[in-house]
Amino acid sequence: MRRRIHHRASRPARTPAPDPIPVIMETIETIEPIVEPDIVEEDLMPFVISNEDEIINYIKDKATKETLKSLAPLLEKLEEAVKQQQAYQAATPVSGNPVAMTYEEQLKRLQDTSAGKVKEKELKIAERMVKLQARFANIRK
Repeated sequence: MRRRIHHRASRPARTPAPDPIPVIMETIETIEPIVEPDIVEEDLMPFVISNEDEIINYIKDKATKETLKSLAPLLEKLEEAVKQQQAYQAATPVSGNPVAMTYEEQLKRLQDTSAGKVKEKELKIAERMVKLQARFANIRK
């Protein structure tokens, strides 16, 4: 079922608002300032110049305080981490002082460790060979 379309009555066209009536104002005579600008500048400038260093120091102090306030939590965390690191280093004794060893001592130590590793690998290979030979012997029988 279709809905009926109801046509609305058209509205009358809008008329633009009338232009406002301009109001003519009479010019008011300018009043001369009571204090001349030269005198004001001379009076204020020495005050500003003499306090310039104080203002700069005040701004620096404020900036420093605000910076320290914002960095305080980070500094506390850093101090805590340093304490933990120092406690960890104190708990684990240093195994040896590698700086005291000479080049020849370091070389000899490395050669000994590498020779030990090679011997371990040779033993593992020999064990595997024995196992393989035992398997071949079982297969031939």
